[in-house]
Amino acid sequence: MTETATAPTMDEIVALARSYARARDALEATGEEIRQLQRKAVRDRLRGLRSRVAEAATAHDALKAAIEARPSLFVKPRTVAVDGVKFGFRKQTGAVDIADEAQAIERLRKKLPGLADALINVKESLDKKGLRKLAAADLARIGVTIGDPVDEVVIATAESDIDKLVDALLDDGDGEAAG
Repeated sequence: MTETATAPTMDEIVALARSYARARDALEATGEEIRQLQRKAVRDRLRGLRSRVAEAATAHDALKAAIEARPSLFVKPRTVAVDGVKFGFRKQTGAVDIADEAQAIERLRKKLPGLADALINVKESLDKKGLRKLAAADLARIGVTIGDPVDEVVIATAESDIDKLVDALLDDGDGEAAG
């Protein structure tokens, strides 16, 4: 890099550095002012936010109780979606029942040889998680059944950042209340 006659002097560069430092200090002060306003807004609205969280929990519990009280309404379709809320019943995974594990392993190796390595554990036991993925006919061929699954209530909303936001605001509000 070559210096020219119009190049700034060290005093001018120091003055520019000081100007930049003042600009950064002003920026930091404005950022802190915004953070203080955010904390105040959270403190001012924390009671209302907690109230809304409680209302949502109460509404969720009421919906769950109503669904549990009328399972006959959810035969077909098993779930319904209204205003972005999916509710109804879904099957839980049933238990994998193996009458004779050694015999099931032998049958699996003989009748489904391509799946044997993936479904047989090294200690010569069946991989129940893997067996759940097999069709019922294949399970029956090797002497394995899936126990009766139990229905469970399902209530789901569309993916949203509101839960994360509420959690963050409540955490921030609790920190402010404690501090």
